[in-house]
Amino acid sequence: MRHAVPRIPLILLGLLLPLVVTAQGSDTPHQVRLGWGDMLFETMAFHPGTSPDGLRSHDFGYTGHIFAEYRYQFTKVVGFGGKADFESIFWKETPCDWHWNPTGETVPVRNYNLCIIPTVQFTYFRKEWVELYAAVGAGALIAFDNARKVEAAPALDLTLLGIWMGKDHWGATLEIGGLNALTNPHRIYMLGSKMASVSVTYRW
Repeated sequence: MRHAVPRIPLILLGLLLPLVVTAQGSDTPHQVRLGWGDMLFETMAFHPGTSPDGLRSHDFGYTGHIFAEYRYQFTKVVGFGGKADFESIFWKETPCDWHWNPTGETVPVRNYNLCIIPTVQFTYFRKEWVELYAAVGAGALIAFDNARKVEAAPALDLTLLGIWMGKDHWGATLEIGGLNALTNPHRIYMLGSKMASVSVTYRW
């Protein structure tokens, strides 16, 4: 008995092939960008407080998401690339009694998150000065700290609305979306993080 040829991949190929073959690429297909995204999720997940055993967390700081991305515009609609996203969250921990009086040495804590994410972008509106797009990326998060603890988790990056504004080689973007990384409902590293971001772009 012959094996049946899977139909779904063939259907998808049939739908995408005309797009890939007939669409013309951009005159400036290469793009690099450097940007920053908000840390709203981090400020809600990491904030001053005291644990049941009297360990007080204080003096929090956040870098926000610092990211760099390269993209190749394969057609006028579809572009492929890769993104590196880095952030740091830092604070101090001091053991205290019930009256918040220090009972031991203050210890600095440094947490770092690095995401490496391949991306695909879909540009659905294009004019001389502005473009609108959506994007999705899936990769990995590596979390580490100054206690030499290292953990990894899958990461999903969604851009629901991206706006590029510029002329010729230089431009700027505003993106609305979210960066997510978790291994299970009880092990969440990011959930709706980097909801808004801005970047400077260069094309050639």
